[in-house]
Amino acid sequence: MSRTVMSNATRRAVIAAAVASALALTACGGGSGNTVNDSPGVALFTNAASAITVAPKAVAEYNIGGGTAKFVTYSASSSDTKVATVAVEGTKLRITGVSAGEAAVTVVDTAGGSLKITVTVPGVAVGDLAVNAPEKVTLTPGMTSQYKITGGAGAYSAAVSNPNVIAATVANNVVTIVAANPGTANVVVFDATGKSSTFEATVTGAGYGVALYTTAPESLRMTLRSSNEFTIYGGTGPYGVTSSDAQVATGSIVGNKLTITSGIAGRALINVRDAAGILEVVTVTVVGDVPVPLYSTAPATVTVNPGGAPTFTIEGGTAPYIASTSNADVAQGSIIDGNKLQIKGISVGAANIVVFDRAGATFKVGVTVGGAVTPVPLYSTAPEQITVMVGAEPTYKIAGGAAPYYVTSSNVNVASVTQAADTFTVKGVGRGQASIAIRDSSGAPLTIIVEVL
Repeated sequence: MSRTVMSNATRRAVIAAAVASALALTACGGGSGNTVNDSPGVALFTNAASAITVAPKAVAEYNIGGGTAKFVTYSASSSDTKVATVAVEGTKLRITGVSAGEAAVTVVDTAGGSLKITVTVPGVAVGDLAVNAPEKVTLTPGMTSQYKITGGAGAYSAAVSNPNVIAATVANNVVTIVAANPGTANVVVFDATGKSSTFEATVTGAGYGVALYTTAPESLRMTLRSSNEFTIYGGTGPYGVTSSDAQVATGSIVGNKLTITSGIAGRALINVRDAAGILEVVTVTVVGDVPVPLYSTAPATVTVNPGGAPTFTIEGGTAPYIASTSNADVAQGSIIDGNKLQIKGISVGAANIVVFDRAGATFKVGVTVGGAVTPVPLYSTAPEQITVMVGAEPTYKIAGGAAPYYVTSSNVNVASVTQAADTFTVKGVGRGQASIAIRDSSGAPLTIIVEVL
């Protein structure tokens, strides 16, 4: 029986081929890889940055090299293939953007080395600030209504032109209005950049037990041949109206809507009566010049210390004026002496003071309330990157900046977040990567990357 004898050279070639084949098989799962003969001792590397941006449907290509063994293959995986996919061909790494979001791409070699690349796929640009409320909302006392806020840049805040009629609060991108007393008020929703969206809210009532009144001021200034509409409340209907000088101004009533129309320059008394004879008088002055728009000597932004109370003059528009604040815990605005706006600093933070005139014209003053020392920047006890096991729930503290704080997760299927005042808890939901965004009331951002294992 004969036996074939394998030479040493042939034996070495067979062993090398077997090793290469085994290594190639281990590269499956995150992209394929070819055997690479690299310099021993060189760590795994790629020419991609640690954080990159890839547009949707775009493909970014990079080189891979290194590895601590003489013969290595490379493979890669994505933490979220709905955001980005990855493929490896030999020493080429290809990353494809799929849809808006963030994913972690992990590159490994068969010698045990690994590295991570954070991939961001941008989405559609943020739309204009909008509130899904109709232009005019009608409620009865005690009713509550909610409307979704979209677009703009959070965090959002709200102000009302007449707090005795409507109360408004904002939470979780929803503005909630609560009807208090009959009347009409404008609800203004602001985003973090100061952009606004306005809708009108009217609270109606039967008028029982309420004295006759109108939304018209006691003294009304009008231009030639113009008209203004107001609402009548209380008293006992039906209502009637007369004028002391019809050439200067007249009034008409439909239901509980009062329309005052001007004629020539002069002065007239508009007398509104209910069925019981109760009288309300509006003094109308008609002028021939163009009315002066509402404005103030206050700058667009004001910085005050807690306890400070600078005063500014209001001009133009139609008196009387009303001041409202988006955050009464930070700053408050009040009208003194009829045409003076006083802004009072309460505590460190940021707020918007909005002034309304009787015709609904507005101007806004952004108020920053500082302390005796420079305010501490927004920060958290959580590091910039944290690793959480599935089911774990670590808690961290928020401080600095301008309270209140707002905390959100970019991917609640990976990591959810709950907030209680100045603390937040991150819960590992599923394997992958998410970013936790922390903002204060002035919009200052802070981002924490969460890796869930």
